[in-house]
Amino acid sequence: MRFYGDYHTHTHFSDGRQNMHEIVSAAHQQGLKEVAITEHGPLAAVIGVKDAWTYLYIKRKAAQLQELYPDMRVLIGAEANICDLNGTLDIPDEIIAGLDLLIAGIHPYTRPTSLHDGMALWAQNSLRHLGKRQSRKAIAANTDALIAAVRNNPQLDILSHPGLFFRIDVRAVAEACSQNEVLFEINCGHNHPPISDIIEAEQTGVRFIINSDAHFPETVGELSYGGSLAEALGLDPERIVNHAAGGGITVWGKKERIYTYSSSPDYQEPARPR
Repeated sequence: MRFYGDYHTHTHFSDGRQNMHEIVSAAHQQGLKEVAITEHGPLAAVIGVKDAWTYLYIKRKAAQLQELYPDMRVLIGAEANICDLNGTLDIPDEIIAGLDLLIAGIHPYTRPTSLHDGMALWAQNSLRHLGKRQSRKAIAANTDALIAAVRNNPQLDILSHPGLFFRIDVRAVAEACSQNEVLFEINCGHNHPPISDIIEAEQTGVRFIINSDAHFPETVGELSYGGSLAEALGLDPERIVNHAAGGGITVWGKKERIYTYSSSPDYQEPARPR
């Protein structure tokens, strides 16, 4: 299976081991028409950006790269962290408004919005190995948080690596994604989800996106895990939004405007707090 773009990559602004130019160059060499740089949100320890306003700096840098690669679109998004059972994200709405796409997922070592939710999510997941009861409680909490994020963030485009590190009820999450037009990611960086989860998710009618989650130049656009599974399962290419003939983000992305790197008339870059 051939692909139009790769919409999940990281640089040294979060936990990647590559710079922006290396990502764009690698995507260009792979023959992709679009690539997105999507750094982790700020509330995940070690892996997150310094603060949310870093995205605005990254976007300005992307404008310079775009000039060097006029035949490929360079997009700037974010992989926000889900911080509680209500699906709260760690990036302000005014920053999200200036991004090209939004991904969200649950990640370890994320600062929760409350002690209660921190215990229900991260602490409970640490206890899941102590027996079936603890495992069921963890799965229920993880599932609730993902579904809430999907329902409460209408600007959300992609749910990243659902079930990775934090086990979930795959069918319930996929149904929520399908109902809210959120894409269910097949993540080639982690070879996740497994084929059994993809089969279960597919039955809900959800649409998929296959991304690299690249942290190194050599893995940008490396989408063979997802492509091979899709072909083996006979998935309808129309259900995989970034297949080569499917078009780019203006076809499936939540935002309706054509993406540029200058401010649009209805968007003003927020001032950074002093």
